[in-house]
Amino acid sequence: MRTPKRGTSKPRNPLVVPAMQRKAGPHQPNNKQERQRLKRELRRSNDNMH
Repeated sequence: MRTPKRGTSKPRNPLVVPAMQRKAGPHQPNNKQERQRLKRELRRSNDNMH
């Protein structure tokens, strides 16, 4: 019975590392622009009242 060789592994797939390093972005649009617009309007309305 032979013992298996050690230290001779298969070469790594060069396409796997870049694929794993990619991060997925958000899938749903956020409401950041809408919040900023509302915040500006609120600030303007408060400035007009004073």
